Amino acid sequence: MNMIYQPMSYKSWLRVLFLIVLCYGSGLIVASFNTPATLTWYHSLYLAPLTPPDWLFGLAWFVLYGLMVWSAFLVWTVASHRYFYFQLIAMVLWGYTFWQAHMTFWSFCILVALTLFISEMMKEFHRYSKLSARLLVPYLLWVVFASYLNAYVFMYN
Repeated sequence: MNMIYQPMSYKSWLRVLFLIVLCYGSGLIVASFNTPATLTWYHSLYLAPLTPPDWLFGLAWFVLYGLMVWSAFLVWTVASHRYFYFQLIAMVLWGYTFWQAHMTFWSFCILVALTLFISEMMKEFHRYSKLSARLLVPYLLWVVFASYLNAYVFMYN
């Protein structure tokens, strides 16, 4: 197959930049809730046996945001964006509820909603690009794992 390289248009670069700012910006908002005081609170809790080390969370989210940008970019001009925005809002709400408000039950409920938003976003994106939906599988799995961690904190503290 003979493919000819075609550079991305100016509009496409702006779209990528917008998605990077939106996704990583949401992550920075969540990270801002994670202060030394909240880490002290977090490490005073009974944590799930499968809780990963702190450094892994940042690395995982960095990769997941990149996959989210790539996925959304592939379908940005054709797919609905409502669940994309819903899941970003839910993620920020979870960060506040868990890290700042220490409301572990409600933060678990938000993670359940986030899981549903991601699933719906994947279904929508799959209609236009199978790759776009597949790129979100690690994100969905990570949020399901985070739900387990959050549920454990809620039930045992």
